[in-house]
Amino acid sequence: MVERGILQCLGCGEDKPLSDYSALNASGTPRPYCKPCNAERVRLGHYNVTKEFVDLLLRFQQEVCALCAAANGDSKTLHIDHDHGCCPGRRSCGDCVRGLVCANCNAYGLAWYEALPAELRTFDPLNDYIAEPPARRLRAELAAFSVE
Repeated sequence: MVERGILQCLGCGEDKPLSDYSALNASGTPRPYCKPCNAERVRLGHYNVTKEFVDLLLRFQQEVCALCAAANGDSKTLHIDHDHGCCPGRRSCGDCVRGLVCANCNAYGLAWYEALPAELRTFDPLNDYIAEPPARRLRAELAAFSVE
């Protein structure tokens, strides 16, 4: 279908016009993922997690921000939060992913709070989240379930 200017995305499976795809690959053909699917692949790759894990985490968090409980729709509208102290490079190891948080909690809550000196970090809900984040609890439940 490339001849007719239509290509099926490997991510969402939809037939889309070539204008919905990122740049051409080295052979001159369009990349196999539409722009939104490619962006999601890059995001998941950056945090070294799968879509399935993020979807499970979203359900585990009852489809809300792990900090303020604001409902945000789906896993693409929530930010993947990870412990910045774990991985020195640009890419996360995946084990340091803590949870899914809204844009405000990600940029203004966690970033601000974690920049405080330890003696000023006295807000229990944030301390609880940092100490025992939803992703860690989910991984523990998955591990316990797979052993049984």
